[in-house]
Amino acid sequence: MWNLARKLLLHDRLRFAVAIAGVSVSVMLVLVQVGLYFGFMDTASSIIDASKADIWVGKKSNDSFEFSTPFDERAFYKVKSVPGVEHAERVLINFAQFKLADGGDLGVQIVGIETSPDRHPLLTPWNIVDGDPRRLSEPGAIVVDRSEYKKLMIDRVGHKAEVSGVRAEVAALSEGIRSFTTSPIVFTDIRSARSFLPQLGGSEPVTYVLVDVKDGVSIDEVKARINALPHLAAYTRSEMSSRTRSYWSTRTGVGAGFFTTAVLGIIVGFVVVGQILYSGTLQYIREYGTLKAMGARNSAVVKVILSQAMISAALGFAVGAPLAMGMRVAMKGANLTVALTPDLYIATAIVTVVMCSFAAVLSIVKVLRLDPASVFKA
Repeated sequence: MWNLARKLLLHDRLRFAVAIAGVSVSVMLVLVQVGLYFGFMDTASSIIDASKADIWVGKKSNDSFEFSTPFDERAFYKVKSVPGVEHAERVLINFAQFKLADGGDLGVQIVGIETSPDRHPLLTPWNIVDGDPRRLSEPGAIVVDRSEYKKLMIDRVGHKAEVSGVRAEVAALSEGIRSFTTSPIVFTDIRSARSFLPQLGGSEPVTYVLVDVKDGVSIDEVKARINALPHLAAYTRSEMSSRTRSYWSTRTGVGAGFFTTAVLGIIVGFVVVGQILYSGTLQYIREYGTLKAMGARNSAVVKVILSQAMISAALGFAVGAPLAMGMRVAMKGANLTVALTPDLYIATAIVTVVMCSFAAVLSIVKVLRLDPASVFKA
């Protein structure tokens, strides 16, 4: 059956090439669009995922991670005194204006963290490729990502600039820390962050409290105690990550946009493969009729058509997957992340097989309804 299916497909090589091209484009669209979605979601929660905190605490009314309303520092001391809390740290996240070398301004996302020479912070910039992140404790010291060089007009560690009119100096450079928004992420000490964010007032604002739970104490129990405090909401690190991803995916329509394009890619592949298989069935309808007249069962003929669909799926995936890898490299140059994971490849391969199988339905129905005696009619 495989040999017959292969010969029927290769008899018209141009039509076969069009079928493979259709499946390949479909595979590439699905992989790239879904990979872009996962890449964006990884970026949206990257700061949370990189932290070492067991619990994130914020204001109960906050919906968005990036656009959260800060609370008074007194809430930090309340959280710190909750039974079961081993250590707590303050984080301040908000937006400020970065003065560019040409005199212009660019909005940046300030991430103020607690720095201490005695212990490793629960949140700190990662993937440092140049400079010394320990300098963040110095007034005005910042860490930015290398991918934001052009946008921030920075050319080296030690570059001096202003953030909201306050002096700043690049102490280190990271690699791969990007914001889901268009604003570059700027790490600094929380004291420097407060000076960069005068619009928040002088009440020592805090956006989040990161909690390290004592060994042997249930994280859920500590979380429940913190949730009992007025106006505060506590989430485990994984819950906070999922909450942030869900916000950008459902509240902004990002997920719907990417998956709609992926579905359109599947439709393209379905239509192309279906049309190719159906036209091929019509072209060889007398041959199929002859097989049935010679005693071939319907199941055998169906296997031939399904074999053609599987060959199209396999070759289309074999071509489309490398195309998606090439697109990932090209998009990386545009500062876009396409997360192509083994699970995504497996899921896409299954979708491709199902798509091609359903595309063969019209051809199968045509052959099943074929009267073997029709091949002897004039």
